[in-house]
Amino acid sequence: MRYQQTTAINYRLRLAAIAVLMPILLLLPTQYSAAQGSKRLILALSTKDSSTAPILMATHLGYFKDEGIDANIVLMRSDIGVKALITGDVDFAASVSSVIKASAVGIPVKTVLNFFNGSFFYLITKPHFRDIQQLRGKTIGVSRYGSAADFDARATFRHFGIDPSKDLKILAAGSPGSRISALVAGHVDAVILSNTEKLPAEQAGMKALLFTGQYVKQPVGGLGTSVQRISDRREDVQKGIRAVYRGLLAMRSQRDKVKMVFEKELGVKPEQFDDIYEDTIRVLLPDGTIDLENLKEPYEDARKQATNPPQVALGAVIDYSILEEVRKTVK
Repeated sequence: MRYQQTTAINYRLRLAAIAVLMPILLLLPTQYSAAQGSKRLILALSTKDSSTAPILMATHLGYFKDEGIDANIVLMRSDIGVKALITGDVDFAASVSSVIKASAVGIPVKTVLNFFNGSFFYLITKPHFRDIQQLRGKTIGVSRYGSAADFDARATFRHFGIDPSKDLKILAAGSPGSRISALVAGHVDAVILSNTEKLPAEQAGMKALLFTGQYVKQPVGGLGTSVQRISDRREDVQKGIRAVYRGLLAMRSQRDKVKMVFEKELGVKPEQFDDIYEDTIRVLLPDGTIDLENLKEPYEDARKQATNPPQVALGAVIDYSILEEVRKTVK
């Protein structure tokens, strides 16, 4: 009976993922790319911003090519990215907060590399707001419920004595562009945006009220993959981790390259770069690992929301075994 239920769940997950991914995946090459025998790996990103910078660095600096990998970056919602991991339609997902929550309730995925232990989010408001207390009773836009932006927003308001469930209306407002549009149009009173996503909002006259990343430690950005991928294609997983780990190291050692990638990929102007870079570096995890203590809140939140989840230890949501192998070969 349990096998039949598991099979049915996997089947439904695969159908859901295929419905979203098929228009994209049909445009991608087959497992072996036409690029002279390169192995294709698909990386699911929910957005391109500071949280995915090590992946973008690995792409621009040729680290994937060094591993014989043709890296295909696909943008999709973080929850869909996790489903695609399970069904095998993508190799890695960068939204590790979603991967951790899935793993916490027994879904066979693992976080294998972490980038940051804090966010780069800002609370962006209409210009007339001067203090966070003025947002009591107001509507706050996040990307989606359960996302890193949602988690960050709730933790920040609790820090200031504001109960998100009683004193606010939290609205899932979608992509950064959709959140900015909703704020400018007055459909929401404030939104959560990353340090690069907030730039067009400020250009539209909105106000960065405060930096929320300072109020909570949480996993932001990294690589998650399926348990089956680790078992069946360990060498490919190792190559992908090595390429991105090199990109992570380059975040500190090659500031000029970071500036180039941020300008090209994220639209960061030279005069904006220093502040954004400092936001990013202060929460960087230079060895690719994160303290288990920083995983407690998303782990416990996921288990509270689930009905009779199986026993999963906090430490079981991560698997750094391949990363440890990689770190012996990369200096």
